[in-house]
Amino acid sequence: MIDAWLGGISAAMGQNPWLAPLLAFVAGVLTSFTPCSLSTIPLVVGYVGGTSRDTGRSFRLSLTFALGSAVTFTVLGLALIHIV
Repeated sequence: MIDAWLGGISAAMGQNPWLAPLLAFVAGVLTSFTPCSLSTIPLVVGYVGGTSRDTGRSFRLSLTFALGSAVTFTVLGLALIHIV
């Protein structure tokens, strides 16, 4: 059953090249709700919220954190693809 489901997803991605990045994004968002990721939320909120009451600075810190995480995971994913 899972093989058929994955085969269907693979075929759909072959027909629509924009489906793969969309599915990767959705999978990343779902992954952020795992217990390992949820434990980092108080740390990030404490750092971003505790550094300043300036909402502009807090937004920049949050954006920098999110972009840094995205770049890190993208590079690790690309490195893994080239290794395998």
